[in-house]
Amino acid sequence: MKTLFTAACFAFLLLNAAGVESRSRSRKCHCDDDDDDDYDSSNASYKLFVFGNSFADTGNVKKGDLKWETRAWYEPYGMSDAGHDNKPTGRFSDGMVQSDFLAKILGQEEAPPPERIRREDGVDLSSGMNFANSGGGVLVGWNLDKQIDVFRKLLRHGIIDKSHLNQSVALVAISDEDYEDFPSEAADQHKYIRNVTDGIIDGVRQLEDLGVDSVLVNLLPPLGCDPWNSRSNNYTKCAKDSITGVHNKHLTDKLGDDDSVLLLDLDTVFKSIIVPKTKKLFYHRHMPCCESLDEDGFCGQVDYDGNPQYTLCDKPDEHFYWDDTNPTQAGWKAVMEQLEGPIKEYLDI
Repeated sequence: MKTLFTAACFAFLLLNAAGVESRSRSRKCHCDDDDDDDYDSSNASYKLFVFGNSFADTGNVKKGDLKWETRAWYEPYGMSDAGHDNKPTGRFSDGMVQSDFLAKILGQEEAPPPERIRREDGVDLSSGMNFANSGGGVLVGWNLDKQIDVFRKLLRHGIIDKSHLNQSVALVAISDEDYEDFPSEAADQHKYIRNVTDGIIDGVRQLEDLGVDSVLVNLLPPLGCDPWNSRSNNYTKCAKDSITGVHNKHLTDKLGDDDSVLLLDLDTVFKSIIVPKTKKLFYHRHMPCCESLDEDGFCGQVDYDGNPQYTLCDKPDEHFYWDDTNPTQAGWKAVMEQLEGPIKEYLDI
């Protein structure tokens, strides 16, 4: 079983201490001999294919009039993203998101281009492709099945070379979208969670059958800790959460022993950053940097006169969360720093 739940420097010891078998992959190392933590794009060899939701989306939602779905194309989104002139890029954060930091671990500069712009002139597809779409889940939105169907068609038509899959990594980033309308009846809840996790498992099997070499799968982050849910506790602690543990156990039971899959335990990693009362990495661990003035509004919303209908913090890097559900760039950096070592060990890079 390969489930990540601790800091990189102690990953091997803690994984084994928890009864988790650490398996190394037989792969050629494409890294420098020195132990340099800096990312080196000259070492990039893996193709990265990204699926999921706003944790990984880098611009697949088409820009349109400002609304909930398109808000990532408008200020203040992107305000910390110096690599893109501190402007919105369709990423649901103040800067880089999970897929960007994974790409850096693989030796790339940022996540591969979103599928939406692949036909545009000058788009370089040599690093892979991003199919993730904000709002995508298993049962809702532009969901995992649809994203994989597009991937399959591009493979069939040779737009993505099948030979690239021999050295490929897929990220499957599914989080809370399927649980926004969670059944109220307890008898239906377990079945519903099973339907969601079965859909993720099926998506992973499809990617494996298509020839993807390694699949990194997000376990669910602690839903009760995000601002949307912790607001009821005045952002002082996580709310009660009956979903995350059951969801993650189902995935671990089914995928934990698959050598082609690495589970990324966002639940434990998020909690290691948000919950501790000592060694705080972030001054604000539950309160979002960008918050709507209206309970039913959204970060970036403006009125008819263009006046902001949200509050914005001065220092996003002091907040773990950017908006109601998505981490800040600094938040994602902290998360992926914990996962970097185990990912590199798994991929032998």
